[in-house]
Formats: sequence, structure tokens, C-alpha cells
Amino acid sequence: MTVSEAGRRAGLRERMVAVAACCWGLSAFLPVGVMYLNLLIMLLVLGLQPDRRHRWSRMRRTAVAIPMALLLLWSLLVVLAGPWYPDTATRLFHLVRVALIITLGLMLSNAEARLAILAFLASAIVAVLIVLAHRIWGLPDWTIWSSLLTSRNNFSSGNMIVLASASGVFWWMATQPRLDTTRRAAAIAAGLATTATVAMHAQSRNAQLLMAVLLLVVVVCRFRTWRAAAGGAAAVLVLAAGAWSLSPTVHDRFAELASDVRGVQTESDAVTSIGLRWRMAQEAVAAIGENPLMGTGLGSWLSRWHLAWAGFADRLPPDTPPHLADTNNPHNDFLLTGMETGIPGMLILIWLLLAFVATGWRRHSLAGGVTVVFGVAVMVTAAVNAPLRDAALGSTLLWLLAVSMAWHRGADHA
Repeated sequence: MTVSEAGRRAGLRERMVAVAACCWGLSAFLPVGVMYLNLLIMLLVLGLQPDRRHRWSRMRRTAVAIPMALLLLWSLLVVLAGPWYPDTATRLFHLVRVALIITLGLMLSNAEARLAILAFLASAIVAVLIVLAHRIWGLPDWTIWSSLLTSRNNFSSGNMIVLASASGVFWWMATQPRLDTTRRAAAIAAGLATTATVAMHAQSRNAQLLMAVLLLVVVVCRFRTWRAAAGGAAAVLVLAAGAWSLSPTVHDRFAELASDVRGVQTESDAVTSIGLRWRMAQEAVAAIGENPLMGTGLGSWLSRWHLAWAGFADRLPPDTPPHLADTNNPHNDFLLTGMETGIPGMLILIWLLLAFVATGWRRHSLAGGVTVVFGVAVMVTAAVNAPLRDAALGSTLLWLLAVSMAWHRGADHA
């Protein structure tokens, strides 16, 4: 084989990573099975790269490598020291999945990461256009976009959370000081489109709350003063009031939320969204109190929730959905981790996510701000749901978070 042939083959393998990264970004709103396919393809093409050892070494030098390794090691120690539950294997699988997704994202080069983020933003615009077309003409109920158009539990919620994150990225881009007029106008238009879609179309209160938080994050990250934080909070309140007035979806969903909060102390409220979350949080906190060091064991949540449910099921209304008894997480990744792996496990998880945010915050760059947006998105979502436990909710966000860090890390070394 000649030197030129070897060079062409190496170049082809490098382009394969860029294509795989682009495809993953474009697939952000597709069914979760496509995400697993993208994961396998990315694992394969990165494994074929001649510089894979260099990529691995570069990933190990990031600020998140140590907490990610500790999270895995501590969880394995808990499994070895504690009992094995029916859900333990599933929890181990999701932990490895999360670590693998983050690792693959961090192994991308600056150019590959930038392409992946741009592909994701393009997919967000396509998602908005699909929703708009459905609202105007009505689209067939095809699997490829059904969770984007209708409410289907975590799949739909995950799509709207990702779209809210895209909105935060567009607004962050629009605030950049060196952006030309055309690109700023495009970023503002994209931000308005994604914001309006989440506000008017989404059934997920989590996505709508996240969008408001990210708008505030964008203002604070851009100007970095208490005055900016106050101004951003005021702007978010004005926008929230506008959404409350103009969007029947927002009005009805948050009116329902207020009603659930008022009645959360009654037993029957375990069947409402807030009541269920409250009861699950109580169970998780009680379990942390019982086993603060090593937790109750990886995969123990479902067994404990079954027992808790049996204790008050006879006092629930007869039309209570039976699937609530099999809720596989307390809708809070921090509480789930703290309960199953103890306070050390929960602190390691917080360290991992804060490492992303802190690294992006220190960069003072476009790419650094994108990391802050995705980092806060994951943390907020983890506080109200379980993106690390649920692939439909968190896989895309976690991958984008890692990719954004590879983007600004590569730019810093360039």
C-alpha cells in the first residue's frame, strides 16, 4: 500500500466519524431505537480510527473523567456489597449506557463536535416545521414523528425537553457580540420558533419550566452580573405571563399543577402528577435516611415502591391507573442515586454534572455557553425526572452535553 493510499483511507475513516456525528445530531427527535443505532455506529467508527488512543487520552484529561469513573466504581461497589434486585441489571445497563454516551461525545474532535451541534440545531428547526405542518394540515400518525406530535409519556416529554434546550442554544447564539446581522436575525428567528413551539404545543410542564430557566441562564451567562440576573428574571416573568395568557396548553397545565399542589396532602392525590411525585420523594428521602452511606442497593427503588404502593393502594380511587404501581424511578435522578447508592453516590453525580457546567462557564465563548445551557438542562431535568435512568428522556441531552464540551475543548487547544 502506497503512502497516498494509506492517507486516503485514514481520511475516509476520519470523515466517517464526522458523518456519524452529523447523523446522531440529525436524529435528535427520532425514536429512541435510532439513538441506540447511532450509539453503535459511533462506537464502531471511533474504534476504527487510527488516532483512537489519542482521542481516549484526550477524553481522560477532561474535568468530567474522574467523577464519571468514580460514579461507575462506587455503583459497582454498592452492587458487590449489597443485595441483588430484579432491577439491578437494568440499572447497571443504564449506568454503562450513560458513561458510554458521554465518553463517545468527548472523544470527538472540535470540527466533528461543531458539526454534530449544527446538525442538532437543524433537526430542531425541522421538528418545528413538522409540528407546524401538523397543526395546519394534520400529518399521519407515523412512528417516526408520533412522539413529537402527540403526548406519549416520556418519549414526548423528552422531545419537548430537547427542543427547549435547542431554544436555549439559539438564544445564546443570538446574544453573541461578534455575530453579524444576518446570523443574529436567524438565531433570533429560530429561538422564537422553538420557544413558541414548546409554549404552544408541548404538554410537558417540565419542558416549559426548563425553557424559562434556560432563558435566565442565557442572560446570566452572557452578562455575568446580578443586575443581568435580575433583568433576566424580569424578562422570563414577562414571557411566562404572555405564555399563560396566549397558550391554552400552558394555562391549563399549570392551573392543573396549582390544583395538585393544593391537594397534595390527601391520600387520593397519589394519582395526580404532583401527588405521585411527592409520595415517591418521601419514599426516596426515607430510604436515604435509613442507609446514608451505601444506599439501599442499585435497583432497589422498584421493590421499595411496590411495598409503599401496597400500603395505600386500598385507599385510592377505583379508576387509578395500575401502571403507576410500576413507576421505575422517583422522577428525580438525584434522589434515585442517593437512595440506591447513598449520599456519596449522589454527591458524585452532582460533581459530574457541575463539572460540565463549570468548565463551560470558564470558557467565555460560544461553545462554552452551549455547554452551560446543556449542563443546566440536564440538571433541571434530573431534578424533575430521570434522564440518566430513562433513555428516552436523557440520551440525546447527555450526548449533546458531552459533544459541546468536546467542541470548546478542541477550540481551546487549537
